[in-house]
Amino acid sequence: MHDPHDMSPVIGIDLGTTNSVVAMFHDGQLRVLEEQGDGLLPSVVGMAADGRLLVGEAARNQLAAFPERTIASVKRRMGEAVMLPMADKAYTPQEISAIILRTLKERAEQAAGGPISRAVITVPAFFDEQQRQATREAGELAGLTVERIINEPTAASLVYHAGSDERRQLIVYDLGGGTFDVSIVRIEQGVVEVLSSKGDTSLGGDDFDNLLARFVADRFLEEFGCDLMDQSSSRWRLLTACEQAKRELSTVAETRLAEEFIATVDDRQVSLDMLVTRSDYESLIADLVQRTIDCVDEAIRDAGLMLSQIDELILVGGSTRTPLVRERLASEFRREPRWSVNPDLAVALGAATQAAAIGGQQVGPVLVDVATHTLGVAAIEPDGELGFSPILRRNTPLPSRYEETFSTQHSSQEKAEISVYQGESPVLDENRLLGTFFLEGLHEADQCDGRIIVRFELSLDGTLEVTAVEAATGISQRLAIDDALSRLKEQDTEGAVRRLAELTGRVVDAEVESIDSVPVASGGKPKPASSHAVLLHRARQALPTLNEEDAADVERLIDQITEAEAGGDAAALPELISELDELLFYAAG
Repeated sequence: MHDPHDMSPVIGIDLGTTNSVVAMFHDGQLRVLEEQGDGLLPSVVGMAADGRLLVGEAARNQLAAFPERTIASVKRRMGEAVMLPMADKAYTPQEISAIILRTLKERAEQAAGGPISRAVITVPAFFDEQQRQATREAGELAGLTVERIINEPTAASLVYHAGSDERRQLIVYDLGGGTFDVSIVRIEQGVVEVLSSKGDTSLGGDDFDNLLARFVADRFLEEFGCDLMDQSSSRWRLLTACEQAKRELSTVAETRLAEEFIATVDDRQVSLDMLVTRSDYESLIADLVQRTIDCVDEAIRDAGLMLSQIDELILVGGSTRTPLVRERLASEFRREPRWSVNPDLAVALGAATQAAAIGGQQVGPVLVDVATHTLGVAAIEPDGELGFSPILRRNTPLPSRYEETFSTQHSSQEKAEISVYQGESPVLDENRLLGTFFLEGLHEADQCDGRIIVRFELSLDGTLEVTAVEAATGISQRLAIDDALSRLKEQDTEGAVRRLAELTGRVVDAEVESIDSVPVASGGKPKPASSHAVLLHRARQALPTLNEEDAADVERLIDQITEAEAGGDAAALPELISELDELLFYAAG
């Protein structure tokens, strides 16, 4: 947490897929901070031929020509344990995002005339706990204390009707470059209350670009026998051209894609010259737009409202400029969608509103957000199969605290393994494992009743704390999911700091707490289950997807853990479990 004596401004950052924005309360008003007259920073990082680090417009300008030296749309990789190649090295999504965040931080410092160390950062409402934690890590690597992570549509809602006491119920429809979210929001008496949220973290303007590029590439293939999407250089030139065409088709009925010498066919260079109409484009994206409509329908139902109770439909995100989006929304929900704030800037301004409140300035409404995913534990069902037992339900107002009571499997059980999952399916494997911990030192059932209470506490910024307590004795253990989810172990963090220092030519101020050695890919059972049941279950499920060498190692470890348990060799188990856990993490992803 930040130093309570630190009175430096708190900035609001919209870390976007396509563009990122920073805003702050400065000189008595909320301001989007610009550089050379532009508030948008393209979320692109690259390496120039001479080794210079490129961020923003300069990096985007080289993307089509040098894709191997450039990284774009990194937001879609947040929360993944991957290394992204750039020039002759590779970086984590957190590191690339940290470069973007640091650039925005420096922009804010120039405007403020002093150091900035605190920020509110927005994420898609349907980002899961791993993606949120990766975002927090990126902020820390950039030298920022992340005071709060808030949802993008929630942030946008903070800048609407900010001075009004009138009760309004809004649909906030947020379609950006890489993600889609919708929130149903009630604004009344200076309070913004999120009633429900839905979304899709793999749906956005990038997908519109890809569909148009595939359409154009197929026509080019028919004419020249060459697939422009096969080679990285022609693919990125085509995608760049299609993104520009998409923008133009928002205001014109047709546009021409012209790229000189885009490919070589039979030892001769050929060019792309093709007319694309708005009707062509809209027929390609119609199914994706319908997916967003379906999300809005579900969010309204989740909020317990009828359409007649919705007062306004607010548009956020650059992709809402697509005419088909507005037409379908107006037709389906009988409300004329509107922007009263620039859709590219609304999220950052909302983040700055929340940031100002944290910094002691009262410039906007009070925020009441909701949990965007159901959270629970792995548990043995009455039929003896492992299932998902929800504890904290989706759309629960934050902060929240819920608990459930479970029981041990057998009277002599000495420990319980608690696996925390996130998702909406009763089928365990269809949900996402967040973390695992053990409640040890359990008493014999004849000394107590075998009850274990599992408590979930979810904070305003989405940090989850899970506590397991033996009801009769009070023995307890806890897990903070922000730590358990971390993709950057302590040694990895040091490596990230070094790599960023090399890139930027300076020391990166990253104050990252050391992370507890809590396994992230193990399993458990608050209801009756044998020790390590979920880990072994996941390992067996993963076997068909592994290569021959990894599968052999997994089978060996399964056998060794099973033998150690059967033979009571408790001393050997931790190392075997850790080895299997680590192998699954890297082999199965």
